[in-house]
Amino acid sequence: MYPTVYMALLSALKFRHLLPRYSAAILDGDFSRAYCTVDDAAETAARTGAKPRERGNDELTALADVSLLLDEAEKAEEYYHRAQKRIWKSDQQLRVQSCRNTGWSALMLGRLSVAQRSFGRIASEVEAQAEERIGAYIGMALAHHQLAQQQAADDALMEAAELADTCDEPRYRLMIDLLGQEFDVRLKVRAARALNDHAFWQSALAATSLAANARRRLEPASAIAPRPAIQARRSEELVPLERLAGGERHASAQLLAARARHGAASPRHVFHANLDLMLAALAGGFDDIAADVIDRMPPGHLEEQRRNVDYLYCLAKVAALRGNAEQALKFYARYTAEALRCLRTETPSLRAAHTTTRQRANAAGAGSDDVNARLPAKYRRAYRFIVENIDREDLTTRAVAAELNVTMRTIQLVFKRALGVTPCALIRSMRLEGIRDELLAEHGPAPSVFDTAARWGVKSRSTLSKGYRKYFDESPSETIVAHAR
Repeated sequence: MYPTVYMALLSALKFRHLLPRYSAAILDGDFSRAYCTVDDAAETAARTGAKPRERGNDELTALADVSLLLDEAEKAEEYYHRAQKRIWKSDQQLRVQSCRNTGWSALMLGRLSVAQRSFGRIASEVEAQAEERIGAYIGMALAHHQLAQQQAADDALMEAAELADTCDEPRYRLMIDLLGQEFDVRLKVRAARALNDHAFWQSALAATSLAANARRRLEPASAIAPRPAIQARRSEELVPLERLAGGERHASAQLLAARARHGAASPRHVFHANLDLMLAALAGGFDDIAADVIDRMPPGHLEEQRRNVDYLYCLAKVAALRGNAEQALKFYARYTAEALRCLRTETPSLRAAHTTTRQRANAAGAGSDDVNARLPAKYRRAYRFIVENIDREDLTTRAVAAELNVTMRTIQLVFKRALGVTPCALIRSMRLEGIRDELLAEHGPAPSVFDTAARWGVKSRSTLSKGYRKYFDESPSETIVAHAR
């Protein structure tokens, strides 16, 4: 699974000074050893009978990262939650870390809109450190690419490269170059004539003239540093993939040999490695290789197989090539339905002014909202209650607490630890952002500022004026003038 490599590299570089043994193991691609290096203290204490040392935020976050790399999402979520408890007094640090953790969890599980929004919040965080923003832009690039939004992916990659060029750690820039190579190879595979019925990708390729090499290109890195083993391995795998898609049959043997040398971290990784091979084989006209991979593919994640558009496409394509029209039609129908679902629910867009509160609540309930995803499961109902009642002037923290039958103190602590903001601050920011969205909407007549504010539960002119200027550094009227349609 190609996001695995980039999450691993970012985690290793994040902890290169604080947890050097963990970092070294991750860079070697040995995730099990990386987990053990952080977990050693607890194991040693258990053997000796000593009191186990309390793990800090960094150790817990590292354990969560490597658990996610090992495909243990539930364990990762628990470690992330415990890590964030250690820093809940620092609002800015908690906001950034909460978004980072949620972004990578969502990206690894295919919840792409949640990942995009989470990483986008870090990228726009003024106080975020350069390395945090580099990681956020890389995450955004990966999410955009998987949604066939290549122009946005390239833009995010360029932002990451500009920041990396000013960073003291040269391996960030080398990682960005690898991701650029990854995009080039994956797009070459999907632009192949043999895959011209892969509608999910072909529409995007045509829309952005990717097949005509009109994309923005990264300048080669000027940084000089040894490439980590995990990065060198991924680069080694990309070369035969590209050759196989170009019509070189023996490249499949090279790819399989490389994979055998490197091993795999998890069943999910195996699934995506096989998927890469199938698509490249189909692109190169080697239908027999693709069919053989499908036949030999070990059982994987049922949810992944049910929802991955590339996999469903390969199943349909191979069934058609084998002359099984009925089965091919069934898989194409599933492929089309999943592609439409992905475009409808996973592709984020600017919220239209006419979108109802109920529609936003439904989206949050479906897990497409990063705020919803960052909260503990028990308290997501509180967020849905806020969304559903955002237009009520009397919506308060007390009302939210009463809805869940908990104390105000409890709901404040939970939101602060998970999001870095209180329910009151969240309500205020949601209202102000909603008002601004409506003022900037590109349809219909220019809205009345106070009618718009009233629809979002803000009935006081002074509250609107002071709050809006403090949040956006301009008045509502200045917003309308500055962004005149």
